[in-house]
Amino acid sequence: MKPRLWPVSVLLTCALFHEVDSQNHVKSPLEPRRKPTFLINEVNADNPGDDAQEYLELYHSSGQQVLLDGYSVVLYNGNGNTAYYVKDLSGLSTDDKGFLLLGSQAVVPTPKVILPKNTIQNGPDAIALYFGRTDLSRGMKVTNESLVDALVHKSKASDRADELVRILTPGVDPFLEDPFFRTTDESLERCQGPGSRWYFQVGTPTPGSDNHCIPFAQLNASSMLLSEVNPVDTFVELQGLPSTEVKDLVLVLANGSNQEISFVMDVHGRTSPDGLLLLGLDHDQFPVDLAFPDHNVSFLFRADASGVALYRGHASHFTVGDSVSTVGLLDALVYTMGERVESKLQDILTPGKHPFHVKDESLYNDTSISRCVCCGLTRDPSAFILDQRTPGRFNDCPRERFSQDVSLCFQVADCQREIPEENEIVMFLSQVLEKQCDCPVSPAYFKDSAAACQDGELAFTAQLRARSAAQLQSLSQALLVLSRSKEVAQFGKWHGMRQKTCSKDAHGTEIPTDTGATSEDPRVIQTTPTPQPELLINEVNPDNPGSREDTEYIELFYPGPAPFEMDNYWLVLYNGKNNLAYKVVSLGGHRTNERGYFLVGNAGVAPKPSIVLPDTTIQNGADAVALYHSATPIYHVNGPPTAEGLVDAVVYTARGSDRADKLLEILAPGQRILYENDSYSTEDESLSRCHSLRPRDHSSFKVTEITPLYENACMAVVPKATDETPHHHSVAINEVGVATSTALYQFVELKGPSGARLKGYSLMLFSGHDAKPYASIQLQGTFASNGIFLVLPEGQPSKGHNHEQLVKPSLWIDPSAPQKSHGVALLRHMQVPNGTLVPNEILEDVVVFSWETGTSRGYPGHPGAIYLIPRKGDRPLSLSHCPSCNETFALSDPTPGLENRCPLQSQYLDLGMCLMTPDCSLWPQSPPVLASLQRALARSMEESCSCSVSSCYIHELDFTCLDSVLKLSGRVSTRSQEQLELLAQWRVNFSASPNPFPVEGRLLKVNAACPSPNGTASRSEVHSFRPWETALIVVGSILLSTAVGCCGRLLD
Repeated sequence: MKPRLWPVSVLLTCALFHEVDSQNHVKSPLEPRRKPTFLINEVNADNPGDDAQEYLELYHSSGQQVLLDGYSVVLYNGNGNTAYYVKDLSGLSTDDKGFLLLGSQAVVPTPKVILPKNTIQNGPDAIALYFGRTDLSRGMKVTNESLVDALVHKSKASDRADELVRILTPGVDPFLEDPFFRTTDESLERCQGPGSRWYFQVGTPTPGSDNHCIPFAQLNASSMLLSEVNPVDTFVELQGLPSTEVKDLVLVLANGSNQEISFVMDVHGRTSPDGLLLLGLDHDQFPVDLAFPDHNVSFLFRADASGVALYRGHASHFTVGDSVSTVGLLDALVYTMGERVESKLQDILTPGKHPFHVKDESLYNDTSISRCVCCGLTRDPSAFILDQRTPGRFNDCPRERFSQDVSLCFQVADCQREIPEENEIVMFLSQVLEKQCDCPVSPAYFKDSAAACQDGELAFTAQLRARSAAQLQSLSQALLVLSRSKEVAQFGKWHGMRQKTCSKDAHGTEIPTDTGATSEDPRVIQTTPTPQPELLINEVNPDNPGSREDTEYIELFYPGPAPFEMDNYWLVLYNGKNNLAYKVVSLGGHRTNERGYFLVGNAGVAPKPSIVLPDTTIQNGADAVALYHSATPIYHVNGPPTAEGLVDAVVYTARGSDRADKLLEILAPGQRILYENDSYSTEDESLSRCHSLRPRDHSSFKVTEITPLYENACMAVVPKATDETPHHHSVAINEVGVATSTALYQFVELKGPSGARLKGYSLMLFSGHDAKPYASIQLQGTFASNGIFLVLPEGQPSKGHNHEQLVKPSLWIDPSAPQKSHGVALLRHMQVPNGTLVPNEILEDVVVFSWETGTSRGYPGHPGAIYLIPRKGDRPLSLSHCPSCNETFALSDPTPGLENRCPLQSQYLDLGMCLMTPDCSLWPQSPPVLASLQRALARSMEESCSCSVSSCYIHELDFTCLDSVLKLSGRVSTRSQEQLELLAQWRVNFSASPNPFPVEGRLLKVNAACPSPNGTASRSEVHSFRPWETALIVVGSILLSTAVGCCGRLLD
């Protein structure tokens, strides 16, 4: 299918983000009509056996910590219609996510209000929430005066509660907590349906977290859907009814190039209590319910275009090599990998729908193609997103709590004739946002979309959702840039017209372009999103050399305006052996210094910490440090680890073999433990934040020298090397030639003492985040007079002397799935069997590279960088050891057997330029921010010149930010005059580009003028938004929106 595309000049002048009107069936007859903000969110009144897991979950729509003074909750007995429990919530507050939990002691997480067992009756009964009542008491008759929200519930279908319904929820029948819905436990969860209509349904208990809200009513016992597809780990997860026998189903894989069936198998088994059934290869990290019979099926998932289909029937009715059909088809997903291509397969399996596109590098980071629109939408790739893999668990989908309403206006010609399909508009917006924010975005991020022709303009409205606050901020910023651009759209049969201010939304309501409007409800996201900096764990030194433990410390860092007051922050230290807190430190009354740093540690640390701990307090590991924010003291010694109020966490060890799985599961899910490798330095070392300012992200840390209350020593990946003793080892990796074909390597070049023998050394090739080896090469021979030794595959030109070693080409091919990351390790006096992790203590040297994605996750025993290799083009590339580079290895042209071609600092390009940012507070001068900027600049250069340039080439990078102008300085070293000329052309093109420059979700305007010393722009013709212009727009928009009463109508 080839969609009809015509360019359309689009006006995206307004992006209105207002709160979703959360409807509720309760209205107080004595109160003016208002929007409820505090709701009953989930109830688990009936547990299997002993009622020891009961709870009531309340939720504030701000999604934030809110004081609950004036609120009360009342439980009513359906037998007599009187109150049997009353709780005044004054003095309590919701947690940082907006939840308040009342329940039994055994509920996890522990409720803030503990209820005795069997407190919440099974029903028919009711739960009511009031505001402003001080006369509520046990035994009182049911009332709706000052009622905020109510739920009438029961556990038997035949139960009735007519009087409770009449007073509390007129017209709404009691909700049934069906004990037969799941084989384990279930709850009544609040969900939002079409038109923002709230309702309750039976679901999986989720105390203290968002409800899953899988609409099981749209499924029946004979149908299942595709829930998750992972081409890398080779599994398919199906979604059906909970605890249900599955039979008469067939899974089919189809080849997009010829539309033929490439694999078929019968599907049978029993779904989990959550309704999931996992099919795939046997995996050591997660068990599958039904294994694929053939391991070769993994290659079928990774074609340029593939289809996964679910049929009703038996495998005997399908033949490999036949064309796919729609007979008995229940669901299907067509996806493409690498370049965005069309396939005839989509015309058969998903007619009228675009295939789901996955960038080549996106899947190799424990990610999956996951369904996030369930369950009425089938055979539609737009129901899926790319997110973290969740085999056997519900998918991590965009949530209503991280959402904002969007209104966009497109000026087109004659829109009354025909309105384009909403899915085409959403697809266009998804692709543009993905490009702007440099992050995966798919149509499933948009909900409740609508388009209408109004006054000659096309008005589009939708709710934009995200999976986290940080992602929502990134998408909001990208959308803001889009709204100010003249982006060319391609959907339908639309032709463009001149730009014109968008004045009305699809409902005839004036759309203010206010960039600074406020709202009574803090969930309203402003049109100029400003990511709020987080207080972070910046450096941890839990283990000192030798037996002394008197200079241990934890350093915190606030990347925003400093000093920063740390009231309501808590530092909790956890023991990995018993998974309990052994130290709790209140940070209240303290603040960071003027540079944002704060130190907690022993008296022997210099400078002296603001909070002094006794010697040996911070344990060596496997343990954890967690930073929390909570207005109430809910953390205590011997308390279990919790994610409630969690801001940042580091789970670490000083011994490579130690584990802390429970701490990782709660504090840093899906990540590996950090290893403070004491072999890094003969003195002391620490775990330092270097790669990003993302909280709870272990890939942000690396082992460095200690720097208490100073910038982390991030630039030196390993101690400085010399030609005589590369990397402080007598034998080291000097160059790795990276191939672009099936084989991963052209050669590996080692450097060592002239004439020295290599007996006892081996090369190990490994791949994947777990660093699992797939080949080992025992080295034989001696170093040449220039200290070089080459390892080459057979068939390449060779001089045939003792300074080279030829190996079988098959050893250079990774037999497992294509991985995102690969590595070469040089080992000494140790043979490592295939399938084991790389042990740090026997490593002489290691080089790890990744196809360019911006990822920098660490490897066991490897504190250094992961080098990024661009896939663009088929030219050969090398990673060459260059002493002039801070990162040790640089991207270069291959020079096997010769001196490496390294960047020359005497031949460089000046990086002086100015960029625009909406907010200078987003750009603190810190090593992680500089590292992000350096990577983004190097990526931009390489994409432009294809001349083998990497971050290592950029030196002395620095910037200042004032009045929205980010002034950049630095130098780019080059290898040759030709490369210098190519980079000079990059700078010309970069400075003239109208497109925003993304740096880890933050956007910069490129073609900005640098202020001259007298305060005027050096290039007067370059125009950019100024604060006074933004303010003028804000004031004008406020006056306009107030005049027409827009805000009042939106808040109704």
